[in-house]
Amino acid sequence: MTRLTEVLDMINDFLAGTYEPFAFSADLPDCLCEYYDDMYAENPVITKILNEDLPEICADYEPGLDPAPFREAVRKEYERAMRAQ
Repeated sequence: MTRLTEVLDMINDFLAGTYEPFAFSADLPDCLCEYYDDMYAENPVITKILNEDLPEICADYEPGLDPAPFREAVRKEYERAMRAQ
C-alpha cells in the first residue's frame, strides 16, 4: 500500500464514520506531514490539495463539537483533490 493510498483510505474511513473525529483531526495532519515526500512522488497535485486546507480544518475541530460540519469540510477537500487528479 502506498502512502497516498494509506492517507486516502484514512479519509474514506473518516467520511464513512468508522474513524473517530477527534483522533482523525490529530492523525491526518501528522500523516500529511510525515508522508508528504512519498505522497508528492506518487501524485503531486493531490498531495498539494490535501495539504492546502485540511491541516487547518483538522486544527479547528475539538471534542464535543458536532462532527457533521467537520466531516463535510473534509469531504469537500477530498472531492476537490479527487477531481484534480
